[in-house]
Amino acid sequence: MFSMTAAAIATALAAGSLFIANGDIPPPAADFSAERDPFELDWSSPAPGVWIGVRPQSARLPVTGTSVIVIGESGVLVFDGGGVPLQGERVAEKIRAETDLPLTHIAISHWHDDHHLGLGPLRSAWPDAQLVSHTFTREVMGSTLMDSARNQDTVPEGAFQAQLDTALANPDLPEPNRLWLSQAYAWADLIESQGRLGQIPQIDMVFDNNLEIDLGARTVNLVHFGPGNTKGDIMLHIPDARIIATGDAVVHPTPYGYFSYPAEWAQALTRLRMLDVDLIVPGHGDLMTEWGYVDLLIETLQSIADQTEALVADGHDLDGLREHFDWSALEPRFTGGDPFWAGRFNVWFKRPILEAAFRLATGLDNEEIVPHEHGAE
Repeated sequence: MFSMTAAAIATALAAGSLFIANGDIPPPAADFSAERDPFELDWSSPAPGVWIGVRPQSARLPVTGTSVIVIGESGVLVFDGGGVPLQGERVAEKIRAETDLPLTHIAISHWHDDHHLGLGPLRSAWPDAQLVSHTFTREVMGSTLMDSARNQDTVPEGAFQAQLDTALANPDLPEPNRLWLSQAYAWADLIESQGRLGQIPQIDMVFDNNLEIDLGARTVNLVHFGPGNTKGDIMLHIPDARIIATGDAVVHPTPYGYFSYPAEWAQALTRLRMLDVDLIVPGHGDLMTEWGYVDLLIETLQSIADQTEALVADGHDLDGLREHFDWSALEPRFTGGDPFWAGRFNVWFKRPILEAAFRLATGLDNEEIVPHEHGAE
């Protein structure tokens, strides 16, 4: 009833002027315009009853996850409803604009707060909606891993703007980075105020591998293919629309490598690769109609796992790993040689993922659960 062909999806997306990322196409030129606030989403509907809200420029500060709305005949599901309350409000507005049906389920792709701290408006508007995550994600919510979000009120007012002031005062700051930080500076007050309003959500329902949800004449599947960006990554599969939303297991054009699991991540993406879908919705960045970028991620993650194992076995510490790791066959295919994207790739992926891989190779846990003294709040 809700199915759509690949050609129709491509036509719908092209009409919305969305960039389609295929293969090793270099990243689009960074847009440093500050006219729109950083939490606005561009909505497209690649299939009946499916709406995808993508932040137009994935690298813009603060990073903000993509939101997906799926409408059935009896209820609505939202996947990653917002990192700040303003995004949650806009997702709620979009639901009301498209249907009178109630929001019945809110799914969280993983525990990183840019995907869930803004769920308050959705919970207030539809208090009976079930909040769903992987079991590990719920455990994190009550742990010290969430302390930075739990203790936002302890951060001095104006701290974000002060950080930007310091960075922008650097005379050696490359011009693209200056424009990028100035874009955030224009909205510093909004960014800081929204950050203070975020709340750690209470999760109602968990699963470990697969969860099927009936929305009325439309069934969606939440799936866990294994650890990747986190131990609790889940994806949203909409079979009748031939769409998969990946959370941060896929991020374009610069993946995030913090405390992740390269070898298992590559395996998870290989399992994802077996799905018969026409549209891939990354956790951040442009929608994709081909598997080329996912294949690049698999190749990169496996190379990280293999090279790290070999270099650690040769006795290298973390500094030695970074010095001897060979990125020559990988990095240009993400950055296209653009200095701005090369900088983001270094800070958001190269440095953190080599640290993550080194920790795993030396027997350390990248996401140790230490219960917060008061539990989830």
